[in-house]
Amino acid sequence: MTNTKPIDILIVEDELLIARQLASKLKKLGYNIIDIVSSGEDALQVAQEKSPKLILMDIVIQGDMNGIETAAKIYNNYSIPVIYLTAYADDETLNQAEQTGSYGYILKPFQERELHATIKMALRKHKKETELLRSLEVARQMREKIKAIINTTTDLDLIVNSDRLELERDLYSAIEREELQIYYQPLVNILNRQFIGVEALLRWQHQKRGLVSPGIFIPIAEDTGLIESIGEWVLRQSCIQVKEWQNTFSLPLKISVNLSARQFKRKTLVQEVSLILMETKLEPELLTLELTESLLMENNILVTETINELKSLDLKLAIDDFGTGYSSLGYLDQFPFDILKIDRRFMRNINDNTDKIALTKAIIQIGHSLNLNIIAEGVETEKQIEFLEQNQCHIAQGYLFSPPVPANDFQDFCQNNSMFFA
Repeated sequence: MTNTKPIDILIVEDELLIARQLASKLKKLGYNIIDIVSSGEDALQVAQEKSPKLILMDIVIQGDMNGIETAAKIYNNYSIPVIYLTAYADDETLNQAEQTGSYGYILKPFQERELHATIKMALRKHKKETELLRSLEVARQMREKIKAIINTTTDLDLIVNSDRLELERDLYSAIEREELQIYYQPLVNILNRQFIGVEALLRWQHQKRGLVSPGIFIPIAEDTGLIESIGEWVLRQSCIQVKEWQNTFSLPLKISVNLSARQFKRKTLVQEVSLILMETKLEPELLTLELTESLLMENNILVTETINELKSLDLKLAIDDFGTGYSSLGYLDQFPFDILKIDRRFMRNINDNTDKIALTKAIIQIGHSLNLNIIAEGVETEKQIEFLEQNQCHIAQGYLFSPPVPANDFQDFCQNNSMFFA
């Protein structure tokens, strides 16, 4: 723990033996247990009187409210993050829990490493949300001031909506105008600096606006449904391109492609991926599809079926940006993932941040315990490389090696950087 004062935690568990065992594990990890209660009514009272920083809440508890109902009231009234404790993982229960803004789930029996990592991620998420709410309030105040300046309550909304509609219209024809481009960033084995593959990243070079941020146009593509056809195009073109590079460099290069949530939910997804692999003659084991962490907490049955069908094609699956969402570590080993990607935000200033160091080490250890390959994103310095080597994370990508670049530039880069090849 980096703070001088231990973090206060309230345990809500109606089985006293389990509660005491949990409290013992938490104390060993450096947390302060302010109370153990068995009912929702008692939990509300302690939350009001003692203001814990975090609550570990069993879903089945004593009293007139269950854990989910209690957590919702606590969060709405006191904004205290809640992590659920449960021995069950049925979809109906998890869907109900998700509606309360859960900060994670821990499956019984509890493991210290999982406890510590889930708590750290929950506290980090709550801190970021609190900061975001402050920023949104500042933005709201600024918005009101701007509206006052332009002397209307509708002009600003019209400007914003008009701009979005224009982007939406342009996006429909962006593929035909060849404005959408695929950039490639290398994946590197940091032990020998050998270039082992690439990640495909979508970019939009607008004819008037220049480079449009993916953070702007991807949500538009998601909302309009365009992401389905765009995503299929990206997957096909990426497989074609990497197959060409395999022939050029005589190397079994790997390609990683991101799947959006909407694309993942397409009933024809598995059929499309299979067809693209057949058309491009790309070996399935050289294709990695990257899924977002948030997908794990949606309809669990459909997610599991789709993931298993994709795995039946013999391709690789990666969980992207791990540690930034709210998936339960208990769910991670239920899916046949091959790769865990550490989000770039963990790498930023990691050598100067003891919290990031501890959390990233925990993520790497969890990945290794599940026999996953670990890839660190956003690597920019040799110090970060030293940290990764020391903690047995041997694959990285980032500006230290190369920024994402168009296909032609990437091929030139490869030909001029022979140290990346065995």
